[in-house]
Amino acid sequence: MNRKEKVTVKICVGTACFVQGGADLLLYNEFLDPVVLATCELEGVSCLGGCKMAESNERPPFVEINGKLYGDMTQEKLCKLLSEAIHA
Repeated sequence: MNRKEKVTVKICVGTACFVQGGADLLLYNEFLDPVVLATCELEGVSCLGGCKMAESNERPPFVEINGKLYGDMTQEKLCKLLSEAIHA
């Protein structure tokens, strides 16, 4: 990844995602390492459409990292994915 490019992170806070942990994920940026925060751009979005994807076996909350959708998101999984995206 070009060091000038930020990792784009969209956290779904639609109803299903919000009640199943999306709100907690959005607040997670308060606890991230400053180096991670400097390389990531986190934002809450009203819906990523993950719940509507018939082929998806994953469940809310959904997060999109650099255009790729991930479900069943936890803070631990998000931390791992962000680390991988930063070092890619």
